[in-house]
Formats: sequence, structure tokens, C-alpha cells
Amino acid sequence: MSYYQSHSYGGGDDNDDNGEENDEEFNAEQTRQKLEQQRDCLVYLIDASPPMHQSLEGDQSAFRAAVAAAAAQYRSRIINDHRDRVAIVLYGVDKANNPLGHPAVLVLQDLDEPSAARIAQLERLAESNDYFEAEIGTTDSYSLSDALWVVNSLFSKSAKKDDHKRVFIMTNTSNPHATNPDMQRLAITRAKDLHSNGAVLYLFGLERVAAPAVSDSVQSDGDAMFGFDFEAFYKDNIIQSSDLSNDDDEDEEEARFFNASGGLAVLTQRVEQKVFKKRSVFKCAMVLGDGLEFGVRGYNLVSEVKPSTHVYLVGATNEEAMIQTSYVCKTTAQQLGKSDMDSYFLFGGQKAVFTADELAKIKNYGEPALRLIGFKPKGTILRKPYYNLKHSTFVVPDEESYSGSSSIFIQLLARCHEREKVVICSYMPRRGVSPRLVALLPQMEEYDEKGNILKPSGFHLIHIPFNDDLRKPPAPEFDIRAKVPLLEPAVKVFNDIIDKTTIKNFTVYNYPNPTLRKHYANLQAVALKRDEAEEIEDSTLPNNTAIQRRIGKFVPDLMETIPAAGDADQVPVKAAPKRKTAAAAADADDGDADVAPKKRSKAAVADGDEEDLVKGAHSRGELNKLTIPILSAFLKQKGQVPQKRKDAIVAQVASLLD
Repeated sequence: MSYYQSHSYGGGDDNDDNGEENDEEFNAEQTRQKLEQQRDCLVYLIDASPPMHQSLEGDQSAFRAAVAAAAAQYRSRIINDHRDRVAIVLYGVDKANNPLGHPAVLVLQDLDEPSAARIAQLERLAESNDYFEAEIGTTDSYSLSDALWVVNSLFSKSAKKDDHKRVFIMTNTSNPHATNPDMQRLAITRAKDLHSNGAVLYLFGLERVAAPAVSDSVQSDGDAMFGFDFEAFYKDNIIQSSDLSNDDDEDEEEARFFNASGGLAVLTQRVEQKVFKKRSVFKCAMVLGDGLEFGVRGYNLVSEVKPSTHVYLVGATNEEAMIQTSYVCKTTAQQLGKSDMDSYFLFGGQKAVFTADELAKIKNYGEPALRLIGFKPKGTILRKPYYNLKHSTFVVPDEESYSGSSSIFIQLLARCHEREKVVICSYMPRRGVSPRLVALLPQMEEYDEKGNILKPSGFHLIHIPFNDDLRKPPAPEFDIRAKVPLLEPAVKVFNDIIDKTTIKNFTVYNYPNPTLRKHYANLQAVALKRDEAEEIEDSTLPNNTAIQRRIGKFVPDLMETIPAAGDADQVPVKAAPKRKTAAAAADADDGDADVAPKKRSKAAVADGDEEDLVKGAHSRGELNKLTIPILSAFLKQKGQVPQKRKDAIVAQVASLLD
């Protein structure tokens, strides 16, 4: 029984009869949908006291930079994460408005999904101080504990239990309430309440113009004239070391402190680093042998970002169309259920039929695990970068699943690093997924001059090919080493060109994806009802002016050093002859007998040199590179009847010459 798949658009529930699906993609989709059910609830807690309004470079203030950074993330979230909820809370304001009635705290935007109107309000607030001074105002009489209390009330009212709750604190006051220890203790208490409610706090320290004076709301020690002192109050008080209780978040303590000194661009970059939710790709056991296993989990260090997908709408009503999938018998048009269908694979021209249960048993390779196969020298993998089938995954211990995993993991990591070995394993992250061959490349911690972690310790899980995955490309028809001495002058010129065009301090951070930027710029323009989309600069395009300035003088030398096509030691490159019309061919036949004809007939294909051509191709195993007319003419000249298909003709010629 054959069947085809039909799609219908309209209301109603999705049909469960989806037929056979790739189990790995299906499981990944199930995991993705489960993670999407967990919304991200983010509150920007922005200091609006007088020090935040001091003018910095370019008539920009720390407050306006903070609001502009929040607006930039709103524009991203309205497209990427429209289900997430974001709020803006200002403290140190003259006109307060919050559910608890606390002074100097303004809930500018409640915890809700991003919208065009909310973005427009933030953009107006970030453009100049006029709107802020007229509608809100600033004061230095505020309480940080009141602001944190209001944030906690927003989470209690609007956030669900499983939501991912985060607070971004943006301020340039290192030590608030420096002369009032009671208010500091209240702020610490409110921060602990947020921690117990599952919220994670992050601090973005901004710069200020001059050393602050001693007051009730600013630091008194003048520890940093322009920078931000995280040790003065916030560290271990508001931002605690136990803040990240969820293993899906980063464990490094430095990840919760961001020095955003440097204006809007730096602050926006720092905020973007924390906007993306970090979740583990897999979590399973690493089995070293019978009875010896420990827990590991993996994180993606690189993940390709693709443009958002479109959603179908009903043309008449502009309502979202629901996609319903059904399978129908091709001969009887009867709708089929999943139990009514089997699957088959072609083998030797025969259909090997399997039921769904049989397929599930075939694809069952046991419990998910990372199983040890053995060890190999590190160079085995590093010398063959083409072995990387996909981007690597960073593996760390999972203490939650297996107590004591960190101890075993660290010992294995240190020993592999010391002996410069990689771990070869069989990798199966989920049930129903085919096992893959992987190599675990050890990486030890690296620190900068300030003691901050540059690289964490762990294993890079590298996907390596099976024997069946390897391909051997055809070897070149010439020995390039034999040509190098002839082109030695040109090689020297190319050395100069390479030296002049070498990119210093190359980093991929300087090359954003132009396709994504243009895609989202146009979506933002439509969503925010703007006349034109923002102009996007494509950093992947070469700077032709700079290239011409650097290597333009080498072009004449290069043209002089490359051998001409007629040189004796250089094989000339023959241009493909143009086909002549019948009239032109007739004129050539009627012309002077001394003029050689430029077009050969098929009967003359196998004569003379052409027969040598066929025999030479056969000796090199390249008969399939010759054209059908040449091969057919050779067979006819030998008294053979050519077959119709080229592979059959090649076999005929090969059998004749063997």
C-alpha cells in the first residue's frame, strides 16, 4: 500500500499520525519544545540618581546608555524571544509609581512581552534628558532595598515557577548608602529574598565623571575615580557566590560582574553576553568500565544562528494558520493512522518491510552514555582538522546526577593533559540516536594577568568520522612540486602580497553575519512601523581601496613573473573550440585543400592520436572522463555496437582493452 502526505491549513489540533520520523530530530525537537516552555523573565533595574546623569563623552550619560542598551535588547527580543517577559524598574527618581507604594522607585514598564510601543518609549527616553526631566525627575534620596523589593513583587505576581528569572542591575555607584549601614543590611536582606525566589542577579558597573563626594547614596572611599569598584559593596552582598544554584547557568563567579565602562557600545555588548540563556546540550553518564561511571554534561561553544522562520497566515483573515499533517493511501484515498503503515528500505531491488516496533528495536543501542574506547596521542586529532564532522561541545562534570563526578573528572582531565592524550569514546546523548565516534580533547584553565579565567577546564568533544564517512578525492594530474621552481619569481611576489594583506589581531567578533543583520533590520522596521530599515554594514566585503593601496604595486611584477602560455617549459592552456554552423563547415570543406579542417567527423575520432587518447585514459583509469561520441566511435572502429548508457559504454571499452 502506498501513501502520500497531505497538509491542511486551518483551526484544530495537530494530527498525531505523523508517520515515520527521524528519531534524533524528533527527540531534539521534543527537547527544544520543552525548553521553550520555560520563559525568560528579565528585569532591568536601572539607577536613575543624579550621578547617572553626568555627561560623558559625546554628551552621553550613563543613564541614557543603560536605557539605550535595554532598548537594543528589546528590539532583539521582539523578534527572537517574543514569549519572554521584560520589565524596566528605575530607582532614584522623583516621581515614584510601583505596586508597593515605595518612594523613589518607578516601574516604568511592567513584566510583559516586548512591544513596539514599549521600545518607542525607551528610545524617546534614551535620546535626550528632556523627556526624563519633564516626566520623571531624579533624586538622591532612595533605598536600594525598596527597589529590590519591588522587583521581587513583579516576579511573584507575573512569573511562573519554572520561568528563568534574572535581574540586570545597572549603576555607577559602587557603594550605595555608605554612611547608613542599616539601609545596606536591608538591601542585602532583599537580595537574599530574590535569591530564595530563584532569581539570578547580574551587575553592570558603569563609569562616572569624577571622584564622588561623601553622601548617603554614594561611596565614601573614592576608590575609583572613573571605574567601578565591585568589591566595595555588591560582591558577596547583593551578588552572592551562591547566586547560581541552577546548573544550567555558568559557574564562573566573574560571569555575574560586568565592567561596562566605555559608553553605550561596551554596555550593549556586555548585556548581549548575558541575554542568551545557556542550557546544556546533553547530560549523561561517562562509562569508564563495568561499575565505574560518573556524570557529565555538554555545552555548545559555537552554535549557528539562523534567521527566524516565517508563520503562515490565512489570507482572508490574517489569522495564524494551523498545520495539520495526515497520510492518505495513494490508491484508495483512505486516511491512514500510524498503526496502519509500515516502512520499507530497498535492498538489492527488493523491499525490506519493517513495522514501527521493529524499527524501534533496530535503532535501540542501549542507554545514553559516553563510553570509553581508549586513548590516543593528541596529535592524532590535531593534525587532522578535517576530521571534525561538526562543531565541538564543551564537556564538564555533572555533580547533580552523580555525586563525586567532579573528583573523577578532574583526575582524568589532568592526567590526559599531562600525557597529551585524547579520549576516544562512543557517544550516544539520547535514546534512539545512533552512536557516534568522538574524541575528548583536554583543556586546562588559563588566566589573565588579573587572575580572571580566560579558558575554563574541561574536555572538547570532537565528532570524528567512521571508516564509512571517509572520502578520498582524486589526485591532481600534475605534480605541483615540479612547477614551483619554474614559478619561483612569482612565489616571491606572492610572499610580499601575503605579508601586506595579513590581518593582524584577527577575531570573528569583528564579523557579524550580514544576512542575519539585514533580516532582523527589515523585521524591526516593519514591527516598529518605520519608513526604512536600518542600513547594515557588511563587514565581510573586502576593502578594495586598502587592498589596492597595499598590493597594487605588486600586480605588474606578478604579471611579468608568470610564464607566458607559449613558453617551452610551460604547458599551454587550450581554450575550448567553438562549434561551427553547418554553413561554415561547408565553406571550410570547399576552401583551400592546404587548410586543415577545424572540425573532425565522428568517424575520425578513433583514428591516429585519438585511439592513443582512449588507450591512455584506460591505463590511467579515466575512461569515464571521455565523452560518449569518442568512446562510441572507438567501439565502432573496432567493430563493436555501442550500448546506450555511458557506464555500459565505458565497460565495453574497458573489456576490449583489457
